[in-house]
Amino acid sequence: MSAVDVQPSRVRTPRGRWPAALAVAVLVGAATLLLPATLGYDAWAWNVWGRQLAHLDLTTTAGPSFKPLPVLALAPLSVLGDATPVVWMGLMRAAAVLSLLLAYRLGARLTGGPAGAVAALSLALSADLYRTALLGSAEPVLIALTLGAIDRHLAGRRDWALVLIALAGLIRPEAWVLLGAYGVFVWLREPGLRPLVAAAVVLPPALWLGMDWIGSGEPLHAGSTATSATEGSAANARVPAFEVVRRAADAVIVPTLILAAVGTAFAVRRRDRPVLSLAALALGWIAVVAIMAEVGFTGTRRYLAAPAAALCVVAGVGLVWLLDAVRERRARIAVGVAVAALALVPALLRAREDARMLSVARSQADQRHELLRAIDRAGGRAAVLRPGRPAINPWLQTALAWELDVPLSGVQATWSSSRRHPHWAPPALVFRAPARLAGPRPALPRGVRTQAVTRSGRWRVLRAAA
Repeated sequence: MSAVDVQPSRVRTPRGRWPAALAVAVLVGAATLLLPATLGYDAWAWNVWGRQLAHLDLTTTAGPSFKPLPVLALAPLSVLGDATPVVWMGLMRAAAVLSLLLAYRLGARLTGGPAGAVAALSLALSADLYRTALLGSAEPVLIALTLGAIDRHLAGRRDWALVLIALAGLIRPEAWVLLGAYGVFVWLREPGLRPLVAAAVVLPPALWLGMDWIGSGEPLHAGSTATSATEGSAANARVPAFEVVRRAADAVIVPTLILAAVGTAFAVRRRDRPVLSLAALALGWIAVVAIMAEVGFTGTRRYLAAPAAALCVVAGVGLVWLLDAVRERRARIAVGVAVAALALVPALLRAREDARMLSVARSQADQRHELLRAIDRAGGRAAVLRPGRPAINPWLQTALAWELDVPLSGVQATWSSSRRHPHWAPPALVFRAPARLAGPRPALPRGVRTQAVTRSGRWRVLRAAA
């Protein structure tokens, strides 16, 4: 992933101010809270860790792989109490809106408004922006930071670009490669920024390893957690790198891929360094994820959200250049209609998938409300914790830990549904729900005596004793 100098003659300066864009993003993000949804597994864990960090009692021995930026942001937000998850979800959705505005701004900066419109639409139709924003994941922030860094670099503000890339490195370690390359570039070009370069390059890995070391006692605990995940991991494929490339292609709709290839080809022909750098960033990031999958990391598709966003911008530029290359007006119109027709079916399929995701999110929100009622009917927090560490379907482990105000290790997650290997031990209150939305139900080991305590909607609460 290479960094290049700015070419003022080829880069436009679009009108618009950051405060207005941020205000729009926040307002739209707040409005989307009317959509019924709840946080995902990772986001609940970040809320728990943020609350613990605010009390200087961080424990990361259980749960997902640790990420510093969400935890650092949620620590001060934890003073909001029960409103913290709602505020976090609103911020992530605001970040998704800001990502769309930044995609438009970048496309407009490079080749004009039509390119910006295509870039924003392509990003809106990408596979993970909507889904991750709906569940409060950090990918919308990652995309906004990455696109914002590119925009600041093109504006000649290398200091801001460096800071934004460093922040992205607190969400995804793949950004460290971009951070290192850009740090070398700024170090050589702007000696006055060398102290900032040193801090920006050192702090992300130091915070990542140091905070998890404090929380778990192991500096590489996050890496071992990430490589221990097996379900859906690209590392399980026959050739993990090829699986990552396939997932990268699936991250955007087919017309976006085609137009991105067209844009890259035209950039090579025109020797347009900003667009070539965007394409190199996307391909380099994908290559890093592929290499990490080869050594055991999961290579999940959402890890490719940032390079997918870069490809969306290149696709917008590609369409404008393609139309410019067609001199005859009727032929230009025909090309535009053909591209629109090619995009119609994938766009409709993506919209249907997003609608299905909203339906799932609504069911998950209902399920969480039922879980809260189950806790109340079981006697509240003290009654749930009195017998021992409660057990629950694994996808709700972090949510239950948040509600009970305990560390993630204070809730037993039943990743196995096997009676022979149930992955939990009595005595405990056991919360059981259907596996479709909550993961494998806690299996009851042979010889364990159970007594029904209560039920709420899909949840059954049992008291288990050895």
